[in-house]
Amino acid sequence: MTTLPITPETITRVTLDNGLTILVRDNPNNASVTLRGRLRAGGLYDTDKTSGLAHFATAALQRGTRKRTFQKLNEELDRRGMSFGVGAGMETIGFSGKSLVEDFDHLLNLAADVLMHPVFPKVETEKLRQELLADLKEADDDTHHVAYREFRALCYPKTHPYHRLSDGRAETVKRLTLADLSDFHARYFRPDVTTIVIVGDVRAGDAIAKIERALGKWRTRGKPAEHTLPDVPPLKQNARKVSALAGKMQADLVLGHAGIRRTDPDYYALSIGDLIFGRLGLYGRLGANVRDKQGLAYYVFSGLEANIGAGPWAVRAGVNPKNIDRAVDGILAEIVRFRSEPVTQDELDEARDFVTGSLALRLETNDGVAATLGDIELFSLGLDYLQRYPSIIRAITAEQILAAVQKHVQIENYALTIAGPVSQ
Repeated sequence: MTTLPITPETITRVTLDNGLTILVRDNPNNASVTLRGRLRAGGLYDTDKTSGLAHFATAALQRGTRKRTFQKLNEELDRRGMSFGVGAGMETIGFSGKSLVEDFDHLLNLAADVLMHPVFPKVETEKLRQELLADLKEADDDTHHVAYREFRALCYPKTHPYHRLSDGRAETVKRLTLADLSDFHARYFRPDVTTIVIVGDVRAGDAIAKIERALGKWRTRGKPAEHTLPDVPPLKQNARKVSALAGKMQADLVLGHAGIRRTDPDYYALSIGDLIFGRLGLYGRLGANVRDKQGLAYYVFSGLEANIGAGPWAVRAGVNPKNIDRAVDGILAEIVRFRSEPVTQDELDEARDFVTGSLALRLETNDGVAATLGDIELFSLGLDYLQRYPSIIRAITAEQILAAVQKHVQIENYALTIAGPVSQ
């Protein structure tokens, strides 16, 4: 059976009376069903004193519900060959699951139980707390993690959610109570901030009816919390922090600054430019010049984290501790070139082909389609977005990229963090 192209006519979107938004994409060629969901909530609601609360509370949802203990929940997943998981990021809380078509009702029942009726059992929740603390302790010994964590702290003011990572700190996770977790769930898990995407061998009408039976009675009071992130004031001078970690062979560094929001008009031009600069092939110009030609880094790449808020644009590198200053100089020299010279036509053609080809590959799986439709809903891109996307990318010019880079990529007033066997 031929799969129809993904157009507005092949996607069904409805909103239930309780505010829950549903998107369904029928794929009769795969006898399974993929479920992906997203709540507009997350670590952005944590405070400095409750850092890690969203992460902890969300991870605890599957530790026990009104109908299922932690053990029974996992036994049910194993017995039916289903999968289901839920986790919190900074801006959204995501959940996903997969089942055979005949088990779709069971998957929905389990998902609804986890989302609506967690009980935060003391013994299992305390076990989870110890697991999270072990993860944080391990991260404290990871040069890559420490460099990025300190970069965020240096780049964003203390009052901004991006100042911290969503997994929190050991001292705050230790203090969080069961009441804190329960209160977070009661306040932020709401149907009117939730989107569910279904992709698989199920008709849209059937899928919507099943979801309404499972989640239609989900009700909450009042209005949802405002889901926004404040603007970020630029740094007024270069900021540098060194974190000494003994016993390591390699130092990791992060250099950059706050970037742009996903909704910024320059998003596509800057994203394509960043791809050419530090992601394409074996990491773009940075990889070719700083690593391969000059031999100053074990790895080096750049990334633009454009999201609801203005996430960072940054270069990350792993280097020999003896080469830190030379590697930083090499990266800065490439940024200067990035800001002064337009990308070549060959670079632009390769980047366009990569971006459009990557999306085509992503859409070959139910999970990829579900994730893409979730992004389309989150950023209000429109159900015809996938039809327009190739034209959007093909229309980006070298001149637009250079203008976006000169506007948003800085050679001064940047944050630089280094973690490894180095003196402070």
